[in-house]
Amino acid sequence: MTGLDASREFWDEKARENPYWYVSSAGPYAGRDMADFWASGPRIWSDLKSITGYEPSRESVIVEIGCGVGRLTCALAREAGHVHAFDLSAEMLKVAATSVIESNVTFHLVDSPDLPQLPGGCADAFVAYCVFQHLPGNEILRRYLNTAARVLKPGGLLVFTLTPQGWRDRLAVALRARRWLVELSSADGPRGLYKREWYGIRPSKREIEQLCPIAIRQTSLHGDKWLFHGLR
Repeated sequence: MTGLDASREFWDEKARENPYWYVSSAGPYAGRDMADFWASGPRIWSDLKSITGYEPSRESVIVEIGCGVGRLTCALAREAGHVHAFDLSAEMLKVAATSVIESNVTFHLVDSPDLPQLPGGCADAFVAYCVFQHLPGNEILRRYLNTAARVLKPGGLLVFTLTPQGWRDRLAVALRARRWLVELSSADGPRGLYKREWYGIRPSKREIEQLCPIAIRQTSLHGDKWLFHGLR
């Protein structure tokens, strides 16, 4: 099983278990305030626009990677001409298809980070929010970033987030083992948080800059994320 195949299996399972929590683990696992969950999409989009200075038009084409259930997709679609929303989980896309009512969205199942469905120079923005930290390796990240450079128009915006390394990463093996024991002893709460498919990657800022063919700037977002953005 390849890294992406394992990730696809993991996220299909999470979509059947509790898709909204795995899209946003900031809220409770049970009894989620769904109105607040959906309202967070426009808030996130507003933050991304504020930091990058991006203002879409009704003719803009936006590519979204890791759309999940469509939380951010809805906000993008309300301001853009068209959104191409990608996810590697067919189960997540099933939820998104019933949740996103905007008609200017096309959902795509990811078979490859090269996104052969899209022609070169077709997009005004390429967005990946809280997605890349779950990738199975830096090589997959590199391919997504190369795809962004291919599909963006000249002057198009690339914006994505990653999780910086912290003290928990130095204790990752022990913490993941502890989480496995917690899940083994209790049937309540989220499952599989000890798995590589959830933990993903923590590349350094220098590694990210070297992997990206577009010149990017980095800033902090929401206190616990790195936001990277640049123009094609």
